[in-house]
Amino acid sequence: MRYRRQTTESAGFYNTAGFNDDTRAFFSIPARHDLARRIDCAYLSELVVQGRLPIAEAAEVAGDLGLSPAQKSLQAVKVYKL
Repeated sequence: MRYRRQTTESAGFYNTAGFNDDTRAFFSIPARHDLARRIDCAYLSELVVQGRLPIAEAAEVAGDLGLSPAQKSLQAVKVYKL
């Protein structure tokens, strides 16, 4: 949670969405993504409880962090066959 607090302050939510993963540990990827989503949601709920973020905006950000940034980054990468 400390990392999320420090990075969000300067980089925001959307610049820190997702992470590079080591494909050698293929079966642990879903667990790590689940943990990252839980940490993000815990931080968002902390902001809501403190009154620093409206609940509607927190819900929107949580949904975006769960799916949208990953989709956008994958769509931005074009693979060309030789």
